[in-house]
Amino acid sequence: MLHQANQRVDHLAIIVHPENLDAYVEKLSKLLGVTFDDSILAEDAGVRAALSWDSGLEIVAPLRKEGRYWERLQRFGEGCTVLVFGVDDIDEAMVRANQMGIETREWRFNPKFPWLKRFRLFREAKVEAFPPEFVMGLTFSEIVPRKTDDPADLACELVNPVV
Repeated sequence: MLHQANQRVDHLAIIVHPENLDAYVEKLSKLLGVTFDDSILAEDAGVRAALSWDSGLEIVAPLRKEGRYWERLQRFGEGCTVLVFGVDDIDEAMVRANQMGIETREWRFNPKFPWLKRFRLFREAKVEAFPPEFVMGLTFSEIVPRKTDDPADLACELVNPVV
């Protein structure tokens, strides 16, 4: 069962070459005994991703030989690209970072992604805490799973849907 990550790592995003995505999903599934339940094709972001919510792993590959994901892959190679850190209140976390002179930018997700139905709240914000040569990025998350045993929770709409 999914739980909200409060003041701890929520998940890690691993970037790979497009031709390696399926092989890495299969290898990590077998090696770690985890399941990648969902996958997305995000044309607007320029990525294809496989998601293992219970294990906290996300494997992403650029769709095109252009854009920020492709550029990052060319610069640093395959490996961990983003640490997503769960916070109690993403607005407070962004204010705290901004007061330190650190820029933040909230991500926008396509509300049609079927995996969003797993969550009551799903917000992420990119945090520009490190210089460009730092290999891994940081993202704040406020991700609240729905409670599958609570009919009222299952019936509610996603809070703060993003478009």
